[in-house]
Amino acid sequence: MTYPEPWSSDGPTLSENAADAPEPRAGLAQPWRAAVAAAEVVLVVALLAAAWWCWNRAQVRVDVPGATGLPMSSTRWSGSWVALAVAAPTLGGLLLVDAVRQLVLAWAVRRSRAGRSAGEG
Repeated sequence: MTYPEPWSSDGPTLSENAADAPEPRAGLAQPWRAAVAAAEVVLVVALLAAAWWCWNRAQVRVDVPGATGLPMSSTRWSGSWVALAVAAPTLGGLLLVDAVRQLVLAWAVRRSRAGRSAGEG
């Protein structure tokens, strides 16, 4: 079953007030986003350091005497530390992508304002 459209086949008509009104801006491009990007980069560095620390904690070397009397050594891995060592740089990568996005948005507003002021004169 189809329903009739609430406007004519030419499309919806706008009133004079609605047609002349400026489009609302989303407010995404803000210069303060550069500070957010800097904070995210610092957090990425901290997450990489934490990943390194977790990876070293995940390995445990075990030395036991063998049947011949010579020491046998093996490495034991702890799954939770390995998971943290993988999760930390993964989250850091996502934060790095977001930091780049924040920088692009912060830079775009400065560039567009400079372009408008140069074009007005």
